[in-house]
Amino acid sequence: MAVFVGEIYSQKVDRALEELAAAERAFAAETVKVGFRDGFIKYFADDGIGFGPEPQRTKEVLQKRPAPTGPRTLMFNWQPMFGDISQAGDLGYTTGPVLYTDLSANPRPPRHGMYFSVWQKQPDGTWKVAIDMGVDTPQEVAPIDTAFVSARPVVRGKSSNVGDFRSLDSMFSESISKTSAPKSYGSLLYDEFRVHRKGMMPITDKASLGKLTSWPTRFEFIDGKIASSKDLAFTYGKYTATDETGYYVHVWRTDKSGTWRLVVDVQNPLPKSKDSQ
Repeated sequence: MAVFVGEIYSQKVDRALEELAAAERAFAAETVKVGFRDGFIKYFADDGIGFGPEPQRTKEVLQKRPAPTGPRTLMFNWQPMFGDISQAGDLGYTTGPVLYTDLSANPRPPRHGMYFSVWQKQPDGTWKVAIDMGVDTPQEVAPIDTAFVSARPVVRGKSSNVGDFRSLDSMFSESISKTSAPKSYGSLLYDEFRVHRKGMMPITDKASLGKLTSWPTRFEFIDGKIASSKDLAFTYGKYTATDETGYYVHVWRTDKSGTWRLVVDVQNPLPKSKDSQ
């Protein structure tokens, strides 16, 4: 009976993740149809965070802008290729390739990137974007019509044993100061993870972490959210590295022992002119 109930529960989580992926596809289709401003206003939560480059309430910022007139000069489309969701089915994330298409009279070649979004289920049952941070990539990561793959399920024996998720980034910083960033990443990353950096292809295995040319030395937590099942959370804030500063988004997931592990690490540096201010 326990196995049967577990299977039913797993199917419920799978359905919730597919609903989330469908919401992401609808978000992309709407943005292709009506443009960036109106598409993002429709699918971002009222308190949803984007980066421009500082964190801001995206919906609020866009609603203050006048609706664009005239033909669009840029269209971007994206599709989810990977994602995960909490056991409660109320917080999840997706990520996938982005295609930027120049629609001007003299179009430049297409550009590529990877989006990353955390979604939260609203009281009315709809999914809205809680936070979003993308990075440019030097080439296509995957076709825009790529298939969606879910994270491997975790059978957890107990709830988190780390405490308040808001302390995870400060613990990360402390670990870096005591050892080193490479060692801290190696110890905190889950066995299924993603590291996104501007101008790089996604890193999804520990052997490829050596490709990183800049390592953070400190994370300054700003805010975040946690699933009601307390097994998935995101944090965001400002990072400091030896040669840059910028903003980060982390996603944390509890493993089978209930320990928080880092599953997503996205960073975007501030322009150099702002670094020196």
